[in-house]
Amino acid sequence: MDRQLRAGFTLIELVAVVAIILILAAMLLPVFEQATKSAEATSCLANVRHLTLASQLYASDYDEGLPPALLDLPDNTTKSCWDVLLLPYVSSRQIYLCPADENPTAGPAYTNSLTHSYGINLDLTMIGGYPGASLKLTCIPQPGETILFFDLAQAFSYGWRASWGNMSQYVAARHNQACNFAFCAGNAKRIKPPETLTNTVNLWEP
Repeated sequence: MDRQLRAGFTLIELVAVVAIILILAAMLLPVFEQATKSAEATSCLANVRHLTLASQLYASDYDEGLPPALLDLPDNTTKSCWDVLLLPYVSSRQIYLCPADENPTAGPAYTNSLTHSYGINLDLTMIGGYPGASLKLTCIPQPGETILFFDLAQAFSYGWRASWGNMSQYVAARHNQACNFAFCAGNAKRIKPPETLTNTVNLWEP
């Protein structure tokens, strides 16, 4: 007499299957998390590179001048932020947002600004602290080694200058302790923020 085939699983078999699934999930989760962070960092790097290209287009329309960090509006109370000035030169407002930035904000209340994850180098775009005072690209001797955009950490802000100090307050190391920087020549790379300003290196001033 043929033995009847047993239907279903025993409790021990089900527990074993669940245990195997949990072990595999625990092994794969860090891999997926790392892949996600890597994709976010790559997307962010492309964003800041596009911002420098947009700045070059802006400069070609404004006698080689970089987009100023702020520009006075006719009402004398509000200032346009660099992100608004570059808006005609970008394909999407998503370029202003880093995928790893959980809380992007616009600039200060006195600015006409968009929500953004990036800041602009005020040593180039707000000379002497004056709105509308930016350098010309032709006045920057090493554009490929002079920072223009970076991952911004400070909420309700729009940029930073090296003389302020407190780099960690303004420059966000949200990509594995590194920050994405874009340079005036259009190149971009990921660097740990302190490496951009040392006793022998200054990538912030022309």
